[in-house]
Amino acid sequence: AIFIGPTNLSSAADVKTTLNNLLSDSLLQNAFVGLDIVDITSGDTIYQLNAERLFTPASNLKLFTSAAALELLGPDFRFKTEFFYAGGIVKKGQLEGPLIIKASGDPLISGRFRSHITEVLECWADSLKFKGVRKIDGGITIDNSYFTGSELGAGWSWDDLSYWYACPVSALSFNDNCIDLKFKPGKKIGDPAVIDINPITDYITIKNNTETLPQDSSFTLDYYRIPNTNNVTFFGGIALNDTSRRIDYVSVDKPEIYCTTIFGDVLRSRGIKISKNITVLSDKSSMPILNNIYQNSIPLFSWQSDSLGQVIKVINTNSQNFFAEQTLKTLGAEKGGEGSFDGGLKVASRFFESIGIKDGDLVMHDGSGLSYLNMVTPSAIIKLLSHMSGSPNFEIYLESLGSPGKDKAFNNRLKDVPNRENVRSKTGYIANTSTFSGYLKGPKSDHLLAFSIMVNHYSCPEASVEAWEDSVVTALLEEY
Repeated sequence: AIFIGPTNLSSAADVKTTLNNLLSDSLLQNAFVGLDIVDITSGDTIYQLNAERLFTPASNLKLFTSAAALELLGPDFRFKTEFFYAGGIVKKGQLEGPLIIKASGDPLISGRFRSHITEVLECWADSLKFKGVRKIDGGITIDNSYFTGSELGAGWSWDDLSYWYACPVSALSFNDNCIDLKFKPGKKIGDPAVIDINPITDYITIKNNTETLPQDSSFTLDYYRIPNTNNVTFFGGIALNDTSRRIDYVSVDKPEIYCTTIFGDVLRSRGIKISKNITVLSDKSSMPILNNIYQNSIPLFSWQSDSLGQVIKVINTNSQNFFAEQTLKTLGAEKGGEGSFDGGLKVASRFFESIGIKDGDLVMHDGSGLSYLNMVTPSAIIKLLSHMSGSPNFEIYLESLGSPGKDKAFNNRLKDVPNRENVRSKTGYIANTSTFSGYLKGPKSDHLLAFSIMVNHYSCPEASVEAWEDSVVTALLEEY
C-alpha cells in the first residue's frame, strides 16, 4: 500500500492505521482488493493499494458512461421520436399509407416520471387525433436504423437475458423493454401462482408451471425466456400466506415490435383504426427504402424526452443498465455517426484519453458494467472523478450519484454512520465482484475527497464485503 499524507498528519496516521488494519481482515484473504483515495481539494493522495491493477468494475462502469454523455452531449440533450406518414389521404382523417415512427434511442417511453406506463403512448395517440387522423390503412413502419449492431453487449451472461437488467437495446423501446410482473399465491396449496402482467398483452406467451406452497414456505418462483422468442416459462412456488405482491420484470425480444404492438392497442382504445401490419427497417439494406420514404412523406409531429440530466440520474442512482446502454449507443450515433456498442465506445474512449485515462487502464465492452469482459483500474476511476469535479456539469454529475439514507437503493449503506449524507457514490455488483466509488465531503476539513474501492473474487457473503467497504468510508468520514 502506498500512503501519502494530507496536511493534517495526525489524521493521516490514523487513516493509514485503520485502513491497514481493515486490509488484514481474514474475510478478504482470498480476494483481490484495490483502493485509491485522493483529496481533490489539496491534491494529496491519501491511500493506494493495487491502484494501477485492472479490476472488474460491475456498475462502477456507469460512472464513465454517464460522464462521457454529460460532457459530450450536454445535460440538456433530449431524445427525439418523430412521426411521418407516407402515401395520401384518401378521405378526411384516413391515411392511405403507413404511419412512420423514426426512433432515436429514447429510454423514457415508459411510466418513469409518468402516472402510468402507457402515458407517453397515449400522448402520441392524442397528437394523431389532434391532427385529425382517425384511420391508418398501412399499419406502422418503424425506422429503427438509429441503432445498429447487436442488441446485447459483448460478455453478457446468457442466463441473465430473461431479466430486466439484461434486456435488449433498441432505437425504439418501451417500458425498459420489459413487461411488469406481480406474483401472488393461488387460492389453495397446489394451485398455480397468479401472475399479473402490465401491460396486458399477448406479446409474450406464458407457460405457468408454478405452484402455491404451504404457509411460510420459501419463495422460489422464477422464470426463463427462451432466447430470441417471447415464450416465458414460470416455475417454482410462492407460499399460500405470502401477501407481499412481489414485483419483477421479464425482458422481451424485439422491443421495437413490442412498443409498436402496445401503441397499436392504445390507438385503437383512442378510437383510431389501424391495421396490425408492422414493418421494421433497420439494417443498411433498408437505407434506400428509408430515403425514398422520407422524400415522399409528410411530418406529423415529434416527441422529445426529458433531459439527459434526468437520464443520468436514473443511470447512476437506480443503476439502470438499459438506460446506460441506450445512452452509450446514442453517444455513438450523435458524435461518431454509428449507433452501435462499438460506435459509442470509440467516442467515449477518445474523451477518456483526452482527460488522461490511458487505453490500458480502461477496457469497456458495454456501458452498464454487466459484461464480465470490462476492466478498469481504481486510479482511472479517480482520474475520472477528479476531472468531473472541475467540470461545469459537476453538480448534475454529483447529484446523479446515490446518497446513503436518501436514495432507496443506498438505504443500507453506511447505516447509522454520522455524516453519511456527505457521501455521493456508485455501487456495483456482479458475481463475486463488489465496487464502491464516489465523492466524500470531509465534515472536519470541508475538503472534497474521491474514493474508489474495488473487491474482486471474494468467497464471503456479499453483505460482508459491503460492510467492509463501508468501514473504509467511515474511517474517512471520522478523520477528515
